[in-house]
Amino acid sequence: IIDSYKDNPGIGFVELNKMMINMAAAAAKTDAEKEALKSVDSITMGIISTDELAAEIGQKLEVLEKQGYGKMNASKEDAKAMVYIKGDEKFITEVVILGKAEGHNALSLIKGKINSEQVGALVK
Repeated sequence: IIDSYKDNPGIGFVELNKMMINMAAAAAKTDAEKEALKSVDSITMGIISTDELAAEIGQKLEVLEKQGYGKMNASKEDAKAMVYIKGDEKFITEVVILGKAEGHNALSLIKGKINSEQVGALVK
């Protein structure tokens, strides 16, 4: 899904490689955050310019359930997030997050071999 939007002018992407993530892990506040970050290989984040584009992406993300991802919905005050997780009982290999709040939308992809017990330290 993210690859299909890489050239879309309505989304600005930033990619963090393993070296940058290790630098963030060194500055993490808790040991749980440090350990979780060490298991991440890459993070791709995109800021979505319009609510309409975010809604379009949200519809396309629904196909991930057919591709072996589990879906979680999360909401906090006036923001909503669609979270798709791929992996098994012990390790998570991908987390796709679409965060939506009126006028403030983001799409993120986290890849690695993350212990399922540590994912909470990454997704706050």
